[in-house]
Amino acid sequence: MKASRTILRYHILSICLASAAGVSGAERAVPPFPPPEGRLRIIIDTDAACEVDDQYALALALLSPERFEIEGIVAAHFGDAGGPEGLDRSVAEIHAVLAKAGLSGRYPVKRGSHPFRYSSVPEPSEGVDFIIERALDPAKTEPLWVVSLGACTNLAAAWLKEPRIKDRVIAFWHGRTRWPEKCWNFNAYNDLKAVRILFQSKLPLILFDTGTDLVCTMDEARERVQPHGDLGRYLYDIRLRSPAWQSPKKGLFDLGDVAALVDPALCKFEIVNVPSVNWDMLYDHRNTHGQMVRIYAIDRDGTFDLLYQRLKAAATKAD
Repeated sequence: MKASRTILRYHILSICLASAAGVSGAERAVPPFPPPEGRLRIIIDTDAACEVDDQYALALALLSPERFEIEGIVAAHFGDAGGPEGLDRSVAEIHAVLAKAGLSGRYPVKRGSHPFRYSSVPEPSEGVDFIIERALDPAKTEPLWVVSLGACTNLAAAWLKEPRIKDRVIAFWHGRTRWPEKCWNFNAYNDLKAVRILFQSKLPLILFDTGTDLVCTMDEARERVQPHGDLGRYLYDIRLRSPAWQSPKKGLFDLGDVAALVDPALCKFEIVNVPSVNWDMLYDHRNTHGQMVRIYAIDRDGTFDLLYQRLKAAATKAD
């Protein structure tokens, strides 16, 4: 009942904010943030094989069953860096993390779409269809949070294919851009068409626009990650695959997205107009599309403490 009142309160706030901006509330609702208490229905959309931060984010989500009702996981491409086989590599990496967490077969894992070829044609995939199916499930009344940790291709394609999901989905995208000047980021340039579609869509949008300071030395990881079960060892060991991933400056960026939903007190946010994104990736603040939540800061120590506590508790329970 408390969660329902919270949703209603934020819905009213969204309408008021949109009206103040001269935009009809029916055009684009401002998503509820902080999110309501209780469990959130989520789909995690991840380019898990790209490097190492997605695995940390996925681990925290899997270890937070009191917060998340995970409906499934969708594998995302990671552009030219992954090539045509990037999707299959992400699928394999998702299954690897699930196995290390002792959760093999627990959640549906779907293959997402390749990057957009044409802005008006959604790239097909089982992952896109899965997002639409879960969003429009008539048995569910709570919104579906689609947490996109890579290129936002699958989110944009789902919206383009079935615009009705605007009333059932909250789009949460890891942009980490150069706000307010430029929408530049690895996730953005891997599918700029998808970014332009997402920003112009009517999907309630949360832009996770921070996370650069989420760094963790190998000494810290050896002390606080590696000792905690198969999953902790795996999260530590994957950083050994590349010298760059062992750097004390290596950011575990995507961990912040999940931490912000587990404990919203860790982050700072603002409500801003949704700009257009030009082909040169510059933000156009004169041509806007309703309003969105922009998360612009997250507490580094609190984020990692949250992960370490969950890893330790899960390992202790398994013993």
